[in-house]
This record gives sequence, C-alpha cells and structure tokens, in this order.
Amino acid sequence: MGIKTCCESGLANMNDDQLAQLLDAIRQQTAAINRMAESNMALVAAMAEAEGMNDDEDAQPGSYLDGTPCR
Repeated sequence: MGIKTCCESGLANMNDDQLAQLLDAIRQQTAAINRMAESNMALVAAMAEAEGMNDDEDAQPGSYLDGTPCR
C-alpha cells in the first residue's frame, strides 16, 4: 500500500491530451522565465556599463544604490 502525493494522484488521472497540454504549458513557462532571466542579466550589464563599472570585482563603486557618492 503506497502513499501517493496529491500531484502523483492528479497526474495519474490525466489523459494523454491533458498531459501533453500541461507539458507544453510548462515548456512555454520555462522559456518565458529563461527569456526574463536573460533580459535581467542584460539590464544589469547595461546599468553597470552606464555607471562606468568594469569586470574588476575588486574595484570600488563610485556611489551607493541610492546615488549617494562613496567617500
């Protein structure tokens, strides 16, 4: 007598068409999340470039996040 989780029992009751639709929706959602992550990385890179920051991790920033200059 095995214990099924709510997800396992729900998937067991899905027909092939419903499962295919679910998998397609998950793939679309994953693709959208990946596009958003890539967009966010590009935005951060553009902001860093606009602030004159480079790839030197040891470099000190010129200002705090609120724009106040660092001393």
